[in-house]
Amino acid sequence: NCLDANSISTFGGTQITMAAGLANLTYLLEHDLQGNARRVGGLLIERLRAAAAQIPAVREVRGRGLMIGIELTKPGTDEAAPEAAAAVLEAAREGGLLIGKGGGHSTSALRIAPPLSLTVAEAEEGAEILEGALRSIA
Repeated sequence: NCLDANSISTFGGTQITMAAGLANLTYLLEHDLQGNARRVGGLLIERLRAAAAQIPAVREVRGRGLMIGIELTKPGTDEAAPEAAAAVLEAAREGGLLIGKGGGHSTSALRIAPPLSLTVAEAEEGAEILEGALRSIA
């Protein structure tokens, strides 16, 4: 059982990579990781939206499942705030939470993309750290 296709990858289509892929898909389905992402992500995004409502630099909290973005702007404007994003990123790191940033040309959006297996308790812990990091720029 292997992938029967032309490929330039030295890893593509071998029995080992196919077994690893199948094991990942089996785990994902058996543990309903998609449903977990929907449930835990919904709780997380709502908590972050509630916290962000109190922080003028947050323009928007958006996402789907556990893939969440927080766009930062200079308060009272639509102007991107890459310095604020960098400050929140660093404050979150100091608190023990690793997130990313991006946003096209300005890198003013925070990117939250935890594993699909994230628990409610882990989401709460991360949200608390992130809320503190966001408050540090307010």
